[in-house]
Amino acid sequence: MSSPQPPSGERNPLGFDELIAILVAFGTIGAIFFWVTGRNPSQFGVRNWQFPAVFSQPAVTAASPSILAPAAPNSDVQSPATVLIPREPDVAPVAPLGPILPPIAPLGTVAVPQKPIVRSSPAPVITKPKAAKPKVGPVQLSDVPDKYWARPFIVALVDRKIFDDLTDSKFRPDEPMTRAELARLIERMSDKEPSRKPIDFKDVKDKSPAASAIDRSVKTGYLKGYPNNEFRPEKEVPRVEVIAALASGLNLKPSAKASKTLQVYTDRKKVPKWAVDKVAAATEAGIVVNHPKRKLLQPNRTATRAEVAAMIYQAMAKKGKVPAKASDYVVRL
Repeated sequence: MSSPQPPSGERNPLGFDELIAILVAFGTIGAIFFWVTGRNPSQFGVRNWQFPAVFSQPAVTAASPSILAPAAPNSDVQSPATVLIPREPDVAPVAPLGPILPPIAPLGTVAVPQKPIVRSSPAPVITKPKAAKPKVGPVQLSDVPDKYWARPFIVALVDRKIFDDLTDSKFRPDEPMTRAELARLIERMSDKEPSRKPIDFKDVKDKSPAASAIDRSVKTGYLKGYPNNEFRPEKEVPRVEVIAALASGLNLKPSAKASKTLQVYTDRKKVPKWAVDKVAAATEAGIVVNHPKRKLLQPNRTATRAEVAAMIYQAMAKKGKVPAKASDYVVRL
């Protein structure tokens, strides 16, 4: 009887099924290990380990369209995909040293300099010196009563030194006016610039007190001479010459037909032909003053000092130098 053979000391090689079983066993153990450490990494000291998302979250399949988060809201587990950024240390801000330079503008940019901050201060108040007003107040004239028809005109001109030839506070309102006296009044009341050539009158001496006034009244266009190169300074001036002189100096022209304007006067036929347009223009401008009857012109009668004062005042009012005065004797159309 033969005995069985003892077992051989050599190992038989593993079969294919055994190798598959070993790999499956190690894979299962590894999967369990990574799953456990992924749920609680602090237990194993692997808080900062990075695990693939396959071990922390289940894969999405067609059967499971939603992903269930494995961690509860109060869990301490952090997502493996979270990156922890270390906190910067608290550092106190340091003030910059020196002045802060403005940024440099890029090429091609027009830099507008900033305006410096200037403290606003109130502008100094500039007061213009007021023009000296003429002395206002009642003028004491012994021969011009309060109810005298020309008193408002006389007082205003005496107050402005247009008339300055008073003697013993007397104006002499009813005395006649000479041509030389009229020239002196025109020189004082007018600031018109000379525009005509002077005339060397043979009856006006250079040393005469009225020579400069006569010369200026002629060069400014107010007065004219007579034939033969005469001025006749001592001649008493008619009313029509006073009216014509003021109309000429103010460059007045009638706006309507002169004959129609003169119909306001009952004695219009006494107006000289050379003075028709002048009288009509002066009438339209409100310069003519007639006393005692407003419609009675009396052109060829000698003008009194009161009548000349009234018409000179009206001429100044026409130029805006004095305020207009109401009077029953100013001719109005």
